[in-house]
Amino acid sequence: MAVRYCIKPYSLSEAKPGMEIGRMVLTPEDKVILSEGTILTDSMLQGLQFWNITTVFIKEALSSEPGIDFSIPETVVQKKFYADYDNTVSVVKESFAKTRFFQEVPLDAMKELASNAIEPLINSPGVINHINLVRRQDDYTFHHSVNVAIICGVLGKWLGYIGAEWKDLIVAGLLHDIGKTQIPLEILNKPGKLTADEMEIMKLHTTRGYKLLCAKQGIPNGVIHGILQHHERFDGSGYPLAVNGDQIHRYARIIAIADIYDAMTSDRVYHRKISPFAVVEMIVEDMFRKLDPEIGAIFLNNVRDYFIGNIVELSDGRQAEVIYLGQFMASRPIVVTEDKEYIDLECNKTLRIVKVARA
Repeated sequence: MAVRYCIKPYSLSEAKPGMEIGRMVLTPEDKVILSEGTILTDSMLQGLQFWNITTVFIKEALSSEPGIDFSIPETVVQKKFYADYDNTVSVVKESFAKTRFFQEVPLDAMKELASNAIEPLINSPGVINHINLVRRQDDYTFHHSVNVAIICGVLGKWLGYIGAEWKDLIVAGLLHDIGKTQIPLEILNKPGKLTADEMEIMKLHTTRGYKLLCAKQGIPNGVIHGILQHHERFDGSGYPLAVNGDQIHRYARIIAIADIYDAMTSDRVYHRKISPFAVVEMIVEDMFRKLDPEIGAIFLNNVRDYFIGNIVELSDGRQAEVIYLGQFMASRPIVVTEDKEYIDLECNKTLRIVKVARA
């Protein structure tokens, strides 16, 4: 007989180490403190006191009367997210196919998709964890477009964007790679590294996307420049125009960070994803040369909050739970392994996180 579960509220004073969190614990600003499935420890309970959390929801096994189902699926939030996400990717795939064929962006449909489908995904608790675990090798461009739109929306909220500006940023993220519909499929879908000549053709997606959008009436300037400039870099090393600093539109600077984060944490035919912890370190390295340091700092300081409670795989094959992140953006976390060994990865450089197993 399958084990049935219930989710019960406990006051923090009643919660004990070893209990399993049944619902995400959030700050008043909706930042994730602990994920579903996290096993409480003394240090976590002390952290919850620091955040003035008074109640936690605990998952408990129970026996029930026949015919009455008291079970609450552990991943109910994730299941809804993934279903809505897959539907959104399908619409993007269809819209991009129409753009390739007709050379015209179905802008109204994309705006409607951003409002009706992507905004609810952005507002889903634990959204960054969800997209870290939803990866597909197939149809990378369409998954990537949705992911970048989601990350732009989340980062936009952290930056204080509201109303029409926030919505425009999401649309810019969704359409940032629309120019790839004008790149030959044999290059776009090549199962291997591009040659130098093929890479130059691929780089044309920024200007071709720009031209597609310029053909439409009433497109906000930020959306157009977000598409054109998302591969420009603060030090002038980007493309297509090699502009730098404040010459790069702020939407493009936001998209650049979202684009890098998602690309590096995604599986592709020629590139295996790396853990978000490693990507954080890489972004810190580039933050004061190629990326906007202010936007980068806000992104990294907030995105790390999602990592507490993640179950990760270490380079020695063991699984561990992330229980603490240091004060510095690039600091490696403290984890506790299955055999109850506490490891500070900032001090133990022989070990690293290779992937997130569960969030």
